[in-house]
Amino acid sequence: MAETTVGDIMHKGVIACKPDTPLQEVVRIVADTDVHAIVVVDSQGEVRGIISHFDLIKCYGTDLQNRKAQDIMTPEVVDIAPTVPVSEAVQLMVEHDIHRLLVTEMTPTGKRPVGVLSTTDVVKDMRGARWVWYMG
Repeated sequence: MAETTVGDIMHKGVIACKPDTPLQEVVRIVADTDVHAIVVVDSQGEVRGIISHFDLIKCYGTDLQNRKAQDIMTPEVVDIAPTVPVSEAVQLMVEHDIHRLLVTEMTPTGKRPVGVLSTTDVVKDMRGARWVWYMG
């Protein structure tokens, strides 16, 4: 039996914004959609960075009025292809101490986001294992 791939269990699609999106708008999008990260893409839809909840809360109490997504995004995105086995994705998450991976596909000009793999997705995939309730 073939090993489960990232593409088999990932959330398909991403919530994205442009680098020049006002930070107040980024906050609204993240709050309204209840996502834990928003992908920053250029006009061709190629990945330029990511903004996590943690990136946003670092701005708590500051003036968001004149700031843009590009001002706080993390440009080094840890990503993975949808064809990679989940076991390799888990190793990458542990190695980088992160809770989600951006899933991307290569294009002639860069990487295009196609989904997100979270630790929750991995745990849900694991639930096929036998387990017993213990109430001590």
